[in-house]
Amino acid sequence: MDKDNSQAVEKKLGIIVELLRHLLAVELLRGGMSMPEIGKRLHVATATVVKMLKGVKKEK
Repeated sequence: MDKDNSQAVEKKLGIIVELLRHLLAVELLRGGMSMPEIGKRLHVATATVVKMLKGVKKEK
């Protein structure tokens, strides 16, 4: 692979990782975990978790 192609693949993988992190945060919230606990589990700040979960409702 050349350098440009490698960078493009790396960028796409970064996007996939972020989407999976959002999905995991939603599932953990629906599973009953608190936002600070989700932040610790995902190694991100609680403020980041709040942004990721904005508009998401817990299922009952």
